[in-house]
Amino acid sequence: MVKSCMNRVAVSRAPLYSQVKSALLDALEAGSEWLQDDMLPSEFELADRFGVSQGTVRKALDELVAEQVLSRRQGKGTFVASYPDEWGRVGFVLQDDFAAHEFEPLQAELLSCARANAAESVAAALQQRRGAAVVQVRRLLRIRDQAVAVEDVILPLDLFDGLDSRKIKQCGGALYELYHRVFGVRVVNTREMARAGSADRDEARLLAVEAGAALLEVVRVAYAAADRPVEWRRVVCRNDVYSYTNRL
Repeated sequence: MVKSCMNRVAVSRAPLYSQVKSALLDALEAGSEWLQDDMLPSEFELADRFGVSQGTVRKALDELVAEQVLSRRQGKGTFVASYPDEWGRVGFVLQDDFAAHEFEPLQAELLSCARANAAESVAAALQQRRGAAVVQVRRLLRIRDQAVAVEDVILPLDLFDGLDSRKIKQCGGALYELYHRVFGVRVVNTREMARAGSADRDEARLLAVEAGAALLEVVRVAYAAADRPVEWRRVVCRNDVYSYTNRL
């Protein structure tokens, strides 16, 4: 029996540390007590709140740190991890400019936001049934007013029902922050793959290249806690002026 952060009492056969972890995740996803970069109470305070031992709290915190939901700062305490940057260690630099210290600033133009049905490969990546209802967002990415990439973001409708163009514009295009603040979905990590691709007619028009022109295609899946996929994203990039770069 564990007292939750919301002063509820939960009865479960799950291990105590797992109950504490779930209660903390519920509070974090709801944004009801702590937001990004906030410091959590001490292990002693959390143990008292939940009515469990400090060792039980520590194990719950350890798992949340391993899942990148929380972070520990030496000598300071445990904090809510910052939202992952949508680009993070990847971005664009002038082609072959390995000495560049900063990525080129991107401007994202929202082209559309509409409901659709997931293709089989996307549904599988999101652990949804084939044809499941999704929200599809398309943006055109520019550097210095030059179109460099077309981005398609696909989100499960059951998690993001109500997402529309107005909400995206209000958040200034910071999608991961929007997911958490409005829908209670917190991205904790991403995985991506890159491969050779080619421009279809619509992509060619948007990027001012010929249909069939060679492009770099990057597919990324974003995950919430417990490795739950919450976003599928495909970016097709011109690579004739700027290079898509990953800084390890």
